[in-house]
Parts: sequence; C-alpha cells; structure tokens
Amino acid sequence: MAPRAPALLLAVAVAAAACVAASAQSRLGRIVVSGVVPCNTGTLIDVASSPAFPDAKVELRCGGGAVARATTGRDGSFQMEADAVAGALGALVGACQLVVDTPLAKCNATLPAAGALVSSLQGPLPGMLGSVFRLAPAGFSFRMN
Repeated sequence: MAPRAPALLLAVAVAAAACVAASAQSRLGRIVVSGVVPCNTGTLIDVASSPAFPDAKVELRCGGGAVARATTGRDGSFQMEADAVAGALGALVGACQLVVDTPLAKCNATLPAAGALVSSLQGPLPGMLGSVFRLAPAGFSFRMN
C-alpha cells in the first residue's frame, strides 16, 4: 500500500494545479495593484510627506515585460489589474516591479528629467487565496537610467 501513497499525492497535486490554472485563465482570479506615486527623489520615498505625481504613466513589469498599465489621477493615485497567469508567479517570487518612466520634471521642474521611479510589490499572502490578490507599492525609489 505504501507505493500507492506517492502516486495518489501526485495525482491530487496535479489536479489542484489544473484547477488553479483554469481558474486564473477564466479571470476568476486577478491581481489588483493600487497606490500613490510620489513626486520626489530618493530611496523609499515617503508618500505621506511627498507631493503627488499626477498624470504619471505606471507599468507593472514582470520578467522584463509590461503586464499592466495605469495613469495616475490628480491625487497621484492609480489602480491597475493584471491577469493572474501573467503576473502571479512573478509577483510571488519578486520578479515584478512598478516602474514610472514619466520624468519627474513633469511634476516639478526642479527635479531630474531623466530617470525613473521604481518599486517592488507588497501584499498580504491571504489575499492570494481569494479571487483577488491585492498588491501595493513597497516604496518608490528614484533610479537614474
């Protein structure tokens, strides 16, 4: 009977993986990323003490490619939705990041015209178990190109 246990366990794992993949492909599961983009330079910029960056183009990039895009509102806030299949694994292993290529000079002429704001993602693991996996910026930092 012992040889049957590994085979049964493998069958259950394969069935579970198939259900997860089918669920993600049918858009029952999705990744929602929302936050505020600051108009400032530095490392781990404090959003609460920085002015907002209106009309900034924000991309969610996983594995080097953009999987979702948004434009910030007047208050610097944004929300985007990504396909769970395209972004979930990358988000979990840290291969995804938010990138704002819009020059900071657009929100403040005294700031650099080159460079980008970049942030990794953070979110509660329990959110992954529902139909929506909510993520937020872990903190934007300015990087020269």
